[in-house]
Amino acid sequence: MADDRIISLTLGSQQITGAIFSRGANGSVKLEKLEHRDFIGDPAEDSSRNAQGAQALNEIVAALKIKGKKVSYVVTSFPVLLKFASLPALDGAQVDQIVEFEAQQQVPYPINEVVWGYQLMGDPDDIEVEVLLAAVKSDELNEIDEMVTASGVKSAGAEVSPVAMYNALAYNYSDYEGAVLLVDIGARTTDMIFREGGKSFIRTVKIGGADISRAIAKEFGTEFGAADQRKINDGFVALGGAYADHEDPEIAGISKVVRNSLTRLHSEIMRTITFYRSQQGGGAPEMLLLSGATSGLPFIREFFAEKLNLPVDHFNPFRNVSVAKGVDSGFVSTNAHRLGDLVGSALQQAGDVPMAIDLIPESVQNERILAKRKPALIVSVLALSAFLAAMGVFFNKGAEVTSAKAAEIESKAGDLKAHNDAILDAKDEIDRIDGQMNPYKDAVIHRIYWVRVFNYLASKMENDLLYLTTIEPLSAGVPLIADQDSQLSVAGTEETATVDSFLIKGLWRENANGNNVVYDYFKRLKDDASDETTDTFFDLEDADVSEVLKADAGTSDDRYAYPFEMKLPLPEGNQVKFSK
Repeated sequence: MADDRIISLTLGSQQITGAIFSRGANGSVKLEKLEHRDFIGDPAEDSSRNAQGAQALNEIVAALKIKGKKVSYVVTSFPVLLKFASLPALDGAQVDQIVEFEAQQQVPYPINEVVWGYQLMGDPDDIEVEVLLAAVKSDELNEIDEMVTASGVKSAGAEVSPVAMYNALAYNYSDYEGAVLLVDIGARTTDMIFREGGKSFIRTVKIGGADISRAIAKEFGTEFGAADQRKINDGFVALGGAYADHEDPEIAGISKVVRNSLTRLHSEIMRTITFYRSQQGGGAPEMLLLSGATSGLPFIREFFAEKLNLPVDHFNPFRNVSVAKGVDSGFVSTNAHRLGDLVGSALQQAGDVPMAIDLIPESVQNERILAKRKPALIVSVLALSAFLAAMGVFFNKGAEVTSAKAAEIESKAGDLKAHNDAILDAKDEIDRIDGQMNPYKDAVIHRIYWVRVFNYLASKMENDLLYLTTIEPLSAGVPLIADQDSQLSVAGTEETATVDSFLIKGLWRENANGNNVVYDYFKRLKDDASDETTDTFFDLEDADVSEVLKADAGTSDDRYAYPFEMKLPLPEGNQVKFSK
């Protein structure tokens, strides 16, 4: 039985529940053991509420005898942001990236500060795919996770209460094809969960049972704990209309406060139904199911049946889930409407469910990464150990061989040094001869170089409308000019010059296209520079025509030809050096 056990924990704002289920055939589960603790803590007072919750969790872990076990736990929707989004049909290989981008748009926090997950909904072959996103701030989830691990169990990550409730609804009411609305009233939030065939929708509002207790406390001027206890002991929903008030005026007052608070919730339910029908294309609910501790208030079913004009019943998560004999069946029967997320979590752990969103805290992520690396680390350690052992044997044997060879090498070292000195002398002689040869190599290269320049520029001329009058080499933008002794000088100096560009001047002849013949010529040069398959001479791939080309517009109509000039940079491979 140990291998078939499923452990589920639900962490509510005013209740902690733990259970052990056994696995059955086809993903079914059976409740074997159940522990439940209620505590009255004002959700607004997190410090005292967290302390009570931690104490309740410790008691449940001890009672279930699950210390050291790995468990999943369900968190309420209060700290969790749930969003539905419509995305175009997704390629399987890109789903994670596309959904992450959508999450960055939907989540109102930096994506690196949240833990998030998603579930694809509907048919993946549809034009649009629905995605349910769930996100929680990392520090909030880590705080909850630390409370869980402090109780003595190992964390397997968090599930989200509305998702667990949907799975329990789908499993237990699979025979119902009409639109069903499950309203789960928690302490701080109410989750509205729609199921209609394969269609689903979830919305959470920040109204819950604690709001009723606070309203009672305000009405009667008492503390939250006392008001919450009065709600539990004496609270019910006033029927209104022709029904008489309770004979005790205080109890009658409490019932009216409860009704007013639930009237606010009714307005949110109506707003959600309208949104589901208009924006999600859903149908009107044919049945309303109530869950959560607050749904146990007397006459709450009658209240919503009257307001919504629908059949209303309490949600039964054990409709298709069996209960072992050792479990208190009376407690389960009376409180089944409070245990839906516990069943939903067990169903997710047992097999396939319609929705599965896990929120993995940092500690569990690190553990999973380490678990993935463990086999490789073990193999690496074993391999390293074997390698070190082999190296030990090798070096011991090598030491013996080295000692024997050392004497032989020393005897030959003198002979080899003489040969090495001769080789170094020969290398020096080769370097000297290469130095003598370089001027001749440069002369040959320069001779061919200018032929290549002229031939390339001429090859790009397609007609006789252009004439090149000057081809002037430049170094760092400065022309190479002859000094008074007809020797090379660069900008008045006598240093070595590198030709890195040409200044080309010329004339274009009057024609029907005007100076466009110059721009067409430049374009042919630039196209060669951009085409990797074509030999080119100039570095024009990123050149801006307005910066390197100037051409007279030729609008005066008083000349046969008009001037133009262009500055053409050279790539490093086509640059040449000149010196005196």
